[in-house]
Amino acid sequence: MTQISWDIIKELVAEEGVSDNELEILTLALDGRSPAEIKTILGRQSENAVQKTLSRIYTKFRISGAGPGKLLKLQKIISDRLQAKQGKRKVLIAWAGSNGKYQAEKLRDAIFKHPLIEAFILNIDGSSESIWLKTNEQLISGIDFGILCLPQECFENASIIFLVGFLSARLQNFKLIRFSKKVTFETLIHMPVIDGTQKENLAYLLHEIIGGDIEEAKDWINYKLSTSNWLKELLEQELNYSYQDELSQVGIILNTAEAMLKDNNYIQSNKVFNQLIVNDITDLDKRIKSLISNGSVYSMPLELYPRCLTALQQKLQVRVKAVAIVDGVESFWASDIGDEIAKTANPESERLFVFSSEKDFEKSFHFLIRHASYYKVFVTTEDIYIPYADEFSLPDSSSSWNIEYLNSSLPTLPTKEYAIIESIDGENQLIVWYDKDNIRERRSIRLANFSPQVAEILQYKKILSGLLARASRNEGVFQITLDNSTKKVSYEKPSDKIVSQKLDLIRDNLFRKSPYRFFESPSDLLKDLQKVRNSLKHLNNKDEVIKEALRLVRERLNSQTASIFLFSKDGRLHRQKIVGVDTNGHEIDDTWFEDENYLPGESFTGKAALPEEDDFGRPQSANNLNEKPLETKSKEKYSEKLGGIYAAIAVPLDGQHKTYGVLEVINKFDPLKRRIIPNYGFSQEEIHWLSAIGSSVASALSNLRKKRQAKLIADLSDSLVGSPNNPSDIKDAYENVVKRLISDDTVFEVCILRVKKDNGYLEVEYEDEVDRVNKDKRLKEPRSNKDGLVGNAIRIKDAVTITGINEQNIKQFKNQDWIALNQFKSFGCFPLIYKEEVVGTLSLYTGFEYDFHLGCREFLKSVASLVAAFIGREKESKVAKSVAQHLHKCYNKQPIDLSQLKEDELREQIGEQCDTMRSAGQTLDVTFGNRPESNNVESSGETSPEIVTKYCS
Repeated sequence: MTQISWDIIKELVAEEGVSDNELEILTLALDGRSPAEIKTILGRQSENAVQKTLSRIYTKFRISGAGPGKLLKLQKIISDRLQAKQGKRKVLIAWAGSNGKYQAEKLRDAIFKHPLIEAFILNIDGSSESIWLKTNEQLISGIDFGILCLPQECFENASIIFLVGFLSARLQNFKLIRFSKKVTFETLIHMPVIDGTQKENLAYLLHEIIGGDIEEAKDWINYKLSTSNWLKELLEQELNYSYQDELSQVGIILNTAEAMLKDNNYIQSNKVFNQLIVNDITDLDKRIKSLISNGSVYSMPLELYPRCLTALQQKLQVRVKAVAIVDGVESFWASDIGDEIAKTANPESERLFVFSSEKDFEKSFHFLIRHASYYKVFVTTEDIYIPYADEFSLPDSSSSWNIEYLNSSLPTLPTKEYAIIESIDGENQLIVWYDKDNIRERRSIRLANFSPQVAEILQYKKILSGLLARASRNEGVFQITLDNSTKKVSYEKPSDKIVSQKLDLIRDNLFRKSPYRFFESPSDLLKDLQKVRNSLKHLNNKDEVIKEALRLVRERLNSQTASIFLFSKDGRLHRQKIVGVDTNGHEIDDTWFEDENYLPGESFTGKAALPEEDDFGRPQSANNLNEKPLETKSKEKYSEKLGGIYAAIAVPLDGQHKTYGVLEVINKFDPLKRRIIPNYGFSQEEIHWLSAIGSSVASALSNLRKKRQAKLIADLSDSLVGSPNNPSDIKDAYENVVKRLISDDTVFEVCILRVKKDNGYLEVEYEDEVDRVNKDKRLKEPRSNKDGLVGNAIRIKDAVTITGINEQNIKQFKNQDWIALNQFKSFGCFPLIYKEEVVGTLSLYTGFEYDFHLGCREFLKSVASLVAAFIGREKESKVAKSVAQHLHKCYNKQPIDLSQLKEDELREQIGEQCDTMRSAGQTLDVTFGNRPESNNVESSGETSPEIVTKYCS
């Protein structure tokens, strides 16, 4: 794609909210860079990271499907927006007949090479009987103006009538143009045709497209006529073609045949016999002319295709890769014709037979086995194949128009039933196509079309190979193999042994165990998901949710086992529960392999929980589990217990902020025979279903966890409400807080509660840890606002956290040796703030890298607020009692006879009393806040001169 500046692309994709990080990758992708090149240029971690970013971009643009077509669709969207921004008019030039393309190219390169026009040529001959035209229907909707170049030879062509109707119905602005000076025949096209031989008509056509002043359009036409002889050449070419067409009307092949058959008395004397021969030769003559016209497509009656294929296989031993929808267009497979194709087939040929029902599949048992004894035979269902083919059936400009800046082709399928024929050396290839439209359309001859276009063939081969590769993974496509067969199968009834080898199992897997059959429609699937979600939502504890979820999963997926793993304090996934049966059909107890656990990214299970760019895990699936890197002990245990491990799915359980567990199933299982099905894996639909159920399970467990947190807050609130009565109550309250923060409901292994003392330092009031933590080397000296990370939290009055303690940041800790000894990985310090003063801190440690996400911070801040309020009230209560006791002592002293005192003695006594009152008042101010200033003399802290004078006079 032609390079577009960063700022323009950013403006074009603004409405999708593409981030700057995504924009970097998008810009390079639009410029044709591969993921590997983008990874190198931008210094990204991996190609997979680049692919993930592109996937997010496609999602934002609502581009679905798979394969290289997604990027081309995105390129077209950007291109369309850029052209709209630049104000260009998009003009499609269609053509028909032997001379039509020449006329279209002249129009494009001459008058439509205008600054306000973006012209495209449709790369199909509208007069041919090719069905490729239908693939352009969606693209035509983006065109501003359409023009059909119509040579004289095509005015009475029935296909042209269809093309004109097709384009005029879909384009608001559509015109026909001819370059014949003299029309001498009756036209069947009932709409105006522009006479392109007159330059005034060309000027009015240009003006209608670009608008503005008509004189400017005339000036442009005159300018183009003055710089080249394009119009003269175009008219001369049309005249020559008209003359040649008149000569060709007699039919070269027919003339040759007539000369050879003129001595045949039956042909000369019997009109019916004569007409029969003439009709057949005329049909061949038309097909040859059509090939001459388009250059790359040869068509023949559909009925002739099987014989033609048989002849090619016999004479050239060609290989065939094909898709055959049974009882579709190809209805001959169970007949002698189908048998002849099988017997002459190259052993390396591959054919995928697609069935619509179990009944059709059973009826085809015999011919499938016969064919499988000669070449490679695969089977699937329409439910599986059609959606896959539809992903590549969306039309795209690059496959139909000459858009130079795209410079690539998209694997679009104009038909879902096709064959690729190639010579043994692979040097010569053909593609054959047709679809069910051939049956529905009202035409005398249904056609099979052949084309040697290499680019199209390679794309088709790639698409078919991608589908057939599913057979090795048993993903809805199966190969019929005749093991130990050394000779071809008899064309009589095959032996029961051969019939029963695989077909019954394949039938069961395709039709009786198919997730498509389980859910007849998307609405049924949604109802089932909603039912599961509701059944989990009303359960009251974690164990009930896990037990019910695993039961439902096994029931729906027919898996041998189902398990749930959740993260523990050590940062590892520990199995919470497993349900299933062993190789002997006995129920598996939770005590079997009860210490099973994995790190994120470890073995198959751990990979589902490994955080990616969005901090969440990704679903994992395998239909050949032995090929996956598995933890040795786990592989041995499961292989022995289950009788083998073949297929598995593991999906992450995602909370609001991160993945906190994994839901896993292993092996397909026959519930009736109570044994595993080793040659059948999980389908994409089952993976999607389990992912959806995983979300429901995660939601249910998250809601329960939030309820537990809310209950913890409520319990703490109850225990911390009110003022403590004695030191024992205070200690119990602190112990309750610390122990709850390291309970099984949290990830923390150590909690340290520090409280500010009268000297301004924070001292450890209570601490606790889980069993694995070693207390050796732990220092407990007081902390100030200058001491390490605790000091930081005091100074900034906000939480300080570290995710991933390492050799560098461990230097910020006071207890480095103790932290290294216990291998703590994350730390958080939350200040306890009461009336804008830090009265303490909560320090927490984890055994794995924990990010203290938003939900965790909010929870811990709620706890910190409760504890701070408790400490503040305890301090206030203590001070108030102290002041009250002090004042009580003052007022209970022995009264003094002031009249007996000298003046200086009296002043000393009054000063002592005032100092006592002032000190008590300041203490109360510090504890409870400053009192309002008062003008009342009696409230002043200074000794009143008037009082002194009164008592000393």
